[in-house]
Amino acid sequence: MAARAGVHGPDPRLRADLTFHVLTDPPRLPYPDASMDAVLLLAVLTCVPDDDDQRALIAELIRVLRPGGLLYVSDVLLQTDERNLARYQRYEAVYGTYGVFETGDGAVCRHHRLEHLRGLLGGFAVPESRTVTVDTMNGNTVVAVQFLATKS
Repeated sequence: MAARAGVHGPDPRLRADLTFHVLTDPPRLPYPDASMDAVLLLAVLTCVPDDDDQRALIAELIRVLRPGGLLYVSDVLLQTDERNLARYQRYEAVYGTYGVFETGDGAVCRHHRLEHLRGLLGGFAVPESRTVTVDTMNGNTVVAVQFLATKS
């Protein structure tokens, strides 16, 4: 996605007046207050399993987005299949949160209750949301929610 956005080389299909940034050390963002027009979070919260860390990330997004700035969030909801239910139950005692689990390669991930994600976006107006089915990078099909939010 970064390559298509022109971070690693221009893509003539995109607008020349857009600038894209790839961040590797959230939640601290190296940008001034109210300096961003839009932020995309694509399965990012799945990679941030801790509640406090998620809230810190969203607080940084509130800080760097300009008034009226857009936040697009797409993230994975709690799943209902046997594989996921078993790992949610197995790791709840380890991590203290239902939906946090370890993958076979040692990553710690989180699937979310819809209410939790809505609560994280309390500093935004959320005029649109939808539930979609997506394929993960590991080839699994999951149900996700997508929000288009505006900073008040």
